[in-house]
Amino acid sequence: MPIIQAIQNCRNHIKTISQHVNQIQFDEHTLCVIDHPLCQAAISLQGAHLLYWQPTDEASPVVWLSDNALFKRGKAIRGGIPVCWPWFGNTLSPAHGFARIVDWQLKYVHEDDQGVELLLSLHQTDETLQYWPHEFGLEMRFQLGKTCKVELSCQGDFSATSALHSYFGVSDIHQVTIEGLGADYIDKLSTVNPPKNVGSMTFDQEVDRIYTQPEPISYIKDRHRSIKIQHFTYSDVVVWNPWVEKAKAMSDLADNSYQHFVCVETCRIHHPIMLTPQQFARYGVEISVEK
Repeated sequence: MPIIQAIQNCRNHIKTISQHVNQIQFDEHTLCVIDHPLCQAAISLQGAHLLYWQPTDEASPVVWLSDNALFKRGKAIRGGIPVCWPWFGNTLSPAHGFARIVDWQLKYVHEDDQGVELLLSLHQTDETLQYWPHEFGLEMRFQLGKTCKVELSCQGDFSATSALHSYFGVSDIHQVTIEGLGADYIDKLSTVNPPKNVGSMTFDQEVDRIYTQPEPISYIKDRHRSIKIQHFTYSDVVVWNPWVEKAKAMSDLADNSYQHFVCVETCRIHHPIMLTPQQFARYGVEISVEK
């Protein structure tokens, strides 16, 4: 059974939060499952992690979740929009920070005929202090309906790098073009893979690239739809696809799944977030579909 169908059919009900939001236990994770007239979605309390988002007029999820994703405590989930914070990459352990592998608190749910809004929060605990010896406050706000808006707010007395590591569902990676990336990038792979056109990307091999001067809007042009990704208060956009061999080496990806997703990530890497204890610094993304 596909993983999204398994989540939607799960009978390990914890409580009804609102008319269109239920809380369930799915393996080792607590999930908020949204079934609204405008969209279907789910969020794991571990990591404040949006697992998938599918407007009701779309035949397949826009925010993509791996059918082999693991729902084990302390393990990152493959797919959706995991948050990398307070560091991006492997500079410290765990990779991409600890925010995506610890439990957040659900603070707020509101719904109306335009969709559902959820707010989750995280503060320092004995667990987080083992990874990062600082006091901090985090909030993740989701506005889910015909569009999907995700905003991370953070405060503290340090600087942080971060990414909303967004996975997007596509029909066939060979037929996809990403536009709005800008001309300047850092290639994290040794393979020479220059873009065919400045500011856009097509795929015929593994890609792992940080675009450092991207436009405010990226577009994923697929055969049957165009996904509009509007970044705000961002500095970089990362594009990633593992391609054949790396997908085979990842136990939480099916061998051919690289064909059906691409990561286009809203980031604060080369201009870190400068935090203060007095007020929240924010950045995020809004996702919509254009036919």
